Amino acid sequence: MKNKVILITGANKGIGKTLSLEFSKMGVNIVLLGRNEESLDSLYDEIITTTSTKPLIIKCDLSDIDNKSAKQINDEIMGVYGRLDGVIFNAAKLGKMSTIEDYEEDIWKEVFNINLHSAFIISKEILPALKAAPNGRIIFTSSGVAEVGKAFWGAYSASKFAVKGLAEILRDELDTTSNVKVFNYDPGKTRTSMRALAYPAENPQDLKEPKVLFNDYLWFFSDESQLSNQHYFKFDN
Repeated sequence: MKNKVILITGANKGIGKTLSLEFSKMGVNIVLLGRNEESLDSLYDEIITTTSTKPLIIKCDLSDIDNKSAKQINDEIMGVYGRLDGVIFNAAKLGKMSTIEDYEEDIWKEVFNINLHSAFIISKEILPALKAAPNGRIIFTSSGVAEVGKAFWGAYSASKFAVKGLAEILRDELDTTSNVKVFNYDPGKTRTSMRALAYPAENPQDLKEPKVLFNDYLWFFSDESQLSNQHYFKFDN
């Protein structure tokens, strides 16, 4: 993993922050993409002081990303590193727990922009770099509500259904035409701020910490995973 370059969206908190720190310990140069400058700076400083890697901060609000800003993301990565080995689409917004009848259109659009559209538009721009990598990787973050629709999960559930479809389309397009592997991963019940919003009555101490997931993400970047025909994975509780 040493000297590889991985872009992580939503890198400044939760699972994204943990992955950024753990991959950095292995010598990976992490592109830290998020919208909160203060937390990005704090994470950057932690990586710089504890590893010998070269992280890069890209401040970006994924709710209004367009082709121009996606191209700027790719250009900045290639300008600094000259390569990109993988992307982990981790950023997501829960939105609102509500019936469809009562769901506001602006919140619906924002959730879809962050959870789905940003992954689509960034993928378009970085695919040439990933194809040029020895074993490029695209990893989407899934959810249990991406498989069966549940009442009140609204835009979050619908967007995760769509992300699953996007991952399957990309896999079908890339599997026989490149070395890029596409994986969709459901991390299951994990101690994050989003989980706390969705289940406020749940005891967070009963949930696994994000660090428990790291070995699964590490496997996605392994030579062994290059031989896998499976694309959808769930954390094995």
